[in-house]
Amino acid sequence: MKLYEFMPRLGVAYSLDEKTVVRAGYGIFFIPNWIFFNLNPSNDAINLASTLWVATANGGITPNSTLTATNCVFTAGAPSGTLNCPTNGPFGPNVVEPLGRGNVSAFDAGQNITVAPYTTYKPAYVQQYNLDIQREFPLGIFVDLAFAGSRGVHLPNPTATQVDQIPDADLSMGNALLVNVPNPFKGINTVSSLNPATNSTVLAGQLLRPFPQYGGVSLAGDGCCASDYSSLQLSVTKRFTGGGSFLAAYTNEKLMTNADTLTTWLESGVGEVQDWNNLKAEWSLSSQDVSQRMVLSYVYDLPFGRGQKYASNVSGVVDKAASGWGVDGITTFQRGFPLPISYGGSTSLSQAGLGIGTLRPNVVPGCAKGVAHTAASGGIAWFNPDCFTAPSNFGFGNESRVDPTLRGEGINNWDLAIFKTTNFGPGEKFGLQFRTEFFNTFNRVQFGAPTTACCTANSPTFGITSSQLNNQRLIQFALKLLF
Repeated sequence: MKLYEFMPRLGVAYSLDEKTVVRAGYGIFFIPNWIFFNLNPSNDAINLASTLWVATANGGITPNSTLTATNCVFTAGAPSGTLNCPTNGPFGPNVVEPLGRGNVSAFDAGQNITVAPYTTYKPAYVQQYNLDIQREFPLGIFVDLAFAGSRGVHLPNPTATQVDQIPDADLSMGNALLVNVPNPFKGINTVSSLNPATNSTVLAGQLLRPFPQYGGVSLAGDGCCASDYSSLQLSVTKRFTGGGSFLAAYTNEKLMTNADTLTTWLESGVGEVQDWNNLKAEWSLSSQDVSQRMVLSYVYDLPFGRGQKYASNVSGVVDKAASGWGVDGITTFQRGFPLPISYGGSTSLSQAGLGIGTLRPNVVPGCAKGVAHTAASGGIAWFNPDCFTAPSNFGFGNESRVDPTLRGEGINNWDLAIFKTTNFGPGEKFGLQFRTEFFNTFNRVQFGAPTTACCTANSPTFGITSSQLNNQRLIQFALKLLF
């Protein structure tokens, strides 16, 4: 075990008195960067190599072909004679990597990467910590108040980290980046983005990239990113002497990150990287941040019938009709997820490629983004689209990766049930329970996220939502025999 993989655990519990307990804990947990999809066997760069290699022709007694360490030339038995290697490749000088590949993706397992800040592989880990106070109050009320947090370090990015983006300082060249210049890779490189080997020119901007001999160079599972989560958590529990309980749980939290998920293609509404050369500018609220959430759960047996608080003297058929009633349910309130605003059009920079990420728009200074949610053409107007403008032709937008002021629809949902249990038989050992359950009892609509790709004639629905996330009210009935 390496020193930097040391994973301590510390937990403390102390009883202040017979009704109050204080607990605290801290731990470090390592996350395998191998969970990145490009590192799976079916996607690994090594397994995707297409150059055939005849290792041996006599059962492993002698090698059939070799490579020299200086010029990457095949000797006897090689399928194609020569394998050209970059002299300033991202994985070190003269490391074998076919120039015919357009986009190179590899796992950085400790190589010296020549583009800052990508230096060497560092394992991802999460620090988790909490402080918890529990107290029992009169009337059977129990309160749990806690502060909990975590910090992710060296987290992988959802898409392999691009280390071949044109330097930001060169963007000031503008249209000069789009000028065709002599192609130094003619005859040795067939990458389509660099023009085929028969073409004599290439975009000037391509030659300014750190590794111009490739269409792109990315590091799978690179620990480029981080996260920071902090929360205040409160729960209150009340148990009723006559039967039933009530639980209220409330969380107020904040989640900051520059890497939301490893499965962006499965999850819509996730903020993506714009400028790979400036990952600090990607630090924002997480697309999955839920700043406030409250859940109420309750079970209550109505105090009617023989032996109960009300109608305690009834008997026979009247008692069977009056007793055994109860209600239970779950009520959820939650703020919506913050919205990532992207630029839905194209600029000279995005058309040229050059390794940049997903462009975002500029924000109009002083513009009020929020609007009343009113009917609009095509749906419900969710925010003011006039607060965003297209980025410059050769620049990045100043909108944050995830907007901290705009959120989608939250949750306001009530699930309720009414039940009636009737006991019968010798000693009333048997019971028959009938339940009616209402999901989304008040038939509230939770709107889906609005369109967040902006600023073009092709995005007339920008800022408008026209979908529904939740189900309509559902009612179901159940009959259960108890014995």
